[in-house]
Amino acid sequence: MKKFIILLLVSAILFAGIPLSASAAPAGKDLTAYLEKISWIQPELEEHLDFYDLKLKDFEDVEDLRSFLGPVLSPNRFAVILEDYELTEEEALQLLRDNGELEEGQSVFDAYKFADDLDYDLYFYSLTPVTDEAMEELLKEFNLTYKELEALFAEYDDDLSYYEHMEDLYWMTELYLSGDYEMYEDFMDIDELFAAIGLTEEELDRLIEHFMELDIENDAFWEKLEELSYRMMAFEEFDYASEVTPEMIAELLDIFTELLDLFQMDASFYLIKGEEKKEINLAALVSMTTTDGYDLLIELYNKEGDFLADILLTGDMFGSELIQDTGKDLKEMEEVVETAVKEVTTVKAAPAAPAAVSKEAVVTTTERGGRLPDTATNSVNGLLAGLFVMMLGAVLYRRARVSANETR
Repeated sequence: MKKFIILLLVSAILFAGIPLSASAAPAGKDLTAYLEKISWIQPELEEHLDFYDLKLKDFEDVEDLRSFLGPVLSPNRFAVILEDYELTEEEALQLLRDNGELEEGQSVFDAYKFADDLDYDLYFYSLTPVTDEAMEELLKEFNLTYKELEALFAEYDDDLSYYEHMEDLYWMTELYLSGDYEMYEDFMDIDELFAAIGLTEEELDRLIEHFMELDIENDAFWEKLEELSYRMMAFEEFDYASEVTPEMIAELLDIFTELLDLFQMDASFYLIKGEEKKEINLAALVSMTTTDGYDLLIELYNKEGDFLADILLTGDMFGSELIQDTGKDLKEMEEVVETAVKEVTTVKAAPAAPAAVSKEAVVTTTERGGRLPDTATNSVNGLLAGLFVMMLGAVLYRRARVSANETR
């Protein structure tokens, strides 16, 4: 592999809004309203897109365009970015000046319209170039010789000459040594990643923005997440709803409630059949013995009631084996990322690859997806597993970047 896996995932997520083909393009009142909202005229937008070798016709509609461009840079978002990189405003401005992104006396708001562009530039210009001295430090930390490091990378059809920054080398060295490379390789295709966790690009954007507000620097957050993952692993085997005891139902409800509270989210559940859509609470859901052909839609909201995403669970995901394996994989994933972060001086990580999910256990897109099995209680297992994968994967993006900056 020739590129830093995390940067690849970041790029895939940031640019996932680019359609391969489009039957329409942003135009008319919707485009006019969007331009007014961001205080631009159309030629300015077209000039900005030209930087990415894109045109308006490459987007299906304004929502597609908005998803690609990201949020407009505001004083509040600027403050969050500065906090993430542990930079003062003057330090950030000087870094941008030194690299030709800002002229003397120019405001960051004059040079950047969108927060993602500023975020990426500050990240990129903070990277450490590969030098002999830095390489010696890496070899010392991993207790390797240069020949041993070369051989390690060659095992994965990789080469040290592909890398320009030490952050990339630190991450890949740790990943190769840990033996967890295959877990990440399984999800190099971003389409598979989205399919496995049942999210659209727009929903992922909203979730990441929500998770960016969580206090994940607090050790208590990760201690609680670890506790929940162990409780998932400890869940007893069952195949049918009739095998589920009241104690197991209570434990499922408790884990799910605590998970949502930890991530500052609420959920609504709906049974859907054709045009019919009826709400059902979690307690009633886990006590069902049949869904009578209904599909289950789970809508996720923040604590202010704003919609974030919806998930449709398919029968292939349900069962106690999945929830146990998910708990184990999440624990291993967290340990891998935690270790890698300690080795990296500055890194901006994408959502970590979710726990390995078989092709028979993939969540399809929501709103028109598969059906619940008759053993409805197992759906709570699938729900928990899917939410754990989605939440931990997205929030690790925030955790890795913040933790890395703390060691810079």
